[in-house]
Amino acid sequence: MRLKNKTGVVTGGGSGIGRGICIKLAEEGAKVAIADIDMTGADETLRLIREIGGEAICIRADVTSVEESENMIAEAVNEFGRIDILVNNAGTDIKGSIQDYPVEKWDFLMSLNLKGVFLSTQAAVKRMLDQKYGRIVNISSMAGKTGEAYTSPYCTTKFGVIGFTQSIALELGESNITVNAVCPGAVETDLIKQSVSGTAELNNRSYEEELYEKFIKQTPLGRVAQPSDIANAVAFLASDEASFITGSTLNVSGGREMH
Repeated sequence: MRLKNKTGVVTGGGSGIGRGICIKLAEEGAKVAIADIDMTGADETLRLIREIGGEAICIRADVTSVEESENMIAEAVNEFGRIDILVNNAGTDIKGSIQDYPVEKWDFLMSLNLKGVFLSTQAAVKRMLDQKYGRIVNISSMAGKTGEAYTSPYCTTKFGVIGFTQSIALELGESNITVNAVCPGAVETDLIKQSVSGTAELNNRSYEEELYEKFIKQTPLGRVAQPSDIANAVAFLASDEASFITGSTLNVSGGREMH
């Protein structure tokens, strides 16, 4: 097990990609703090981890709050003694055209998808610097490398996550803390169903037509990803096998994104 005796915090661990990451880290031997604002989902992730013999706790955390982000890390450290891995996964997407996109929704996405990564990282780094060890993996998106219509706020945040990743990788390398990003393509989760439904309506297509035209048709491997596909990449970057990789962005998009 690549992560035996390691401890990790995964934000947005109560569903979708985050749940897949939590389960994979546990399978690899890590003790996992499942952080989410949705405790029903977090409890289900906890149940699934315990079914495979893993060790985990649930922490209710709103990553847009300074206090709750700091408390999240403190609670994980109090429980497990340290934090080796932080996976910044919490986020969402709200589609809309630029001419009438509500500023309130723009601000919400900036806060959750970008500020949340900053606050969680800042809280975790304070502990990692003392340890002279850490692995930070930020979940960006292929929309963080190539813009998409009706997706300007989400793209803005995910481009920002990549810039943030590269910048702090430069800051933290001498302290043996690596910082990398993973850029998923379309993943079979409730979020992608919400996202595709939003653009389908704007493009006057059915959900199935939109999914095929926007993703499957343009993906060389001819399918959408499963959460486990993303989780496998995260587990690698969180392991010591990736100890000489930092400031990188890893595409996990079935070939949909190649730069």
